[in-house]
Amino acid sequence: MDTRVNDAALCPVCFSSGAAILRTYRGKHPLFSAIEIARCLSCGMVFALPMPDSALLESYNSAYFESAHGGLSSDGQASAFFSAIARLRVAHLERYLDTVGIAPATVLEFGPGAGLFARSLLDRYPDISYNACETDVSLHGELRKMGIHLWEMSALKGDCNDFDLVVMSHVLEHVPNPVEFLQSVARNLAQGGVLFIEVPCRDFEYKELDEPHLLFFDKISLQFLLGRLGFHDTQITYHGQEIERLRHTSFFRNKLMALRSRLINMGLVAPFARIQPGMEMLTDPMERASVAPFYAHRESEKPAWWLRALARKKPGP
Repeated sequence: MDTRVNDAALCPVCFSSGAAILRTYRGKHPLFSAIEIARCLSCGMVFALPMPDSALLESYNSAYFESAHGGLSSDGQASAFFSAIARLRVAHLERYLDTVGIAPATVLEFGPGAGLFARSLLDRYPDISYNACETDVSLHGELRKMGIHLWEMSALKGDCNDFDLVVMSHVLEHVPNPVEFLQSVARNLAQGGVLFIEVPCRDFEYKELDEPHLLFFDKISLQFLLGRLGFHDTQITYHGQEIERLRHTSFFRNKLMALRSRLINMGLVAPFARIQPGMEMLTDPMERASVAPFYAHRESEKPAWWLRALARKKPGP
């Protein structure tokens, strides 16, 4: 691993100078060439250095699913997996809302994608006013069909203070300026309103490609970011497979997973769809079978695949 230090590197979270260079950034798109992965010497935040050109990044994100993933997947297991993940996120959010005694009437989601989280939340709160900001314009038609009101990011830069709940799942890791972005988010959140964030946890440690992520969070860096912006009642938890296991996936496990997938595609779902603790909200056997081997329904004590953060905006004076 690289051990160089870049004294001029500016951390996007604490704004301190000085970062250790961990390694070269692994990306396929030209936008991510000539980039390295660095760790802030002050707060420990891991980030892409330098950040890609903002205009080119905006163009990349305007067709994000095509640029980053080759389009939305139509595979049955993949669809069931992402649908199940959305339900698990909503269930996690509901437990927090019950704890703090909030029943949201208005929600703003950044990066709703195909609307899976929105659909699941609307199933639970059918009368909620659902709003979203989605940079991938190819998804706008389907989101509007769901009754979601779409906003331009530029229209959300004022002091709205309208929304009881702001949601962002796998958005913050793509943002080059997280402090400025979350300050803007906070201005659109009602006093005492709830912020829900999900991001990958330290995925640069085990993924073959870093693209298109710019920020690589762990509990400490996410807690620091939310704390410096004045959020409180913060809850940050690990979910999914532990990173240590993800780093050392065996050849045998990969073969076993491939066989399992083939059997499910052949219609043999029931043996893999046992209801486990944490899956109670997943009534579809295919959804249970799709998430079970990734432990998406489990909260972990150790660093794991995903970080989920819930926090509230402090009431004004």
